[in-house]
Amino acid sequence: METLVREKGVNSFQMFMTYKDLYMLRDSELYQVFRACRDFGAIARVHAENGELVAEVGTGGRGEALDLGITGPEGIEISRPEELEAEATHRVITIANRTHCPVYLVNVSSMSAGDVIAAAKMQGKVVYAETTTAHATLTGLHY
Repeated sequence: METLVREKGVNSFQMFMTYKDLYMLRDSELYQVFRACRDFGAIARVHAENGELVAEVGTGGRGEALDLGITGPEGIEISRPEELEAEATHRVITIANRTHCPVYLVNVSSMSAGDVIAAAKMQGKVVYAETTTAHATLTGLHY
C-alpha cells in the first residue's frame, strides 16, 4: 500500500464487507487496513454490508432468497435487508473512528444506513458517503 501511495499516486483503497470467501474483510482486517490508510494518507473506501448474514439469507448461501426460488435482482431486498447495511455502516464508522481514519462509504442503498451516517457526521466523525441514482430513486417494487 505504501508503495502505491508514495510512488504511484494512489489515494484511496476499496474494501468490501461482503462477498464472503472472495473479497470480504473481517473487522480485524478492516482495522489493520484503516490504520495503514491513516498512516499513508489514503482514503478508506468501504462497501458496508454484513457479509456473514448476507451469505446466510441471500443467494451466496442456502438462504431465504434461494428457498423462495429467487435468484435475480428482485432478491436484493431479501438477501440484503436494510438493517444489515445499517449495522455494517455503524460498524465501519466505529472502526474508522477508533483508528482515526477518514472513511468513505460507497453504494449506500438504504435510508437506515443514511441515518447512521448523518448521526456520525453530527457527532463530528469524519465520514463521507455516496449513493447511486438507482439506489436513490428505485425500490424493490420496480422488479
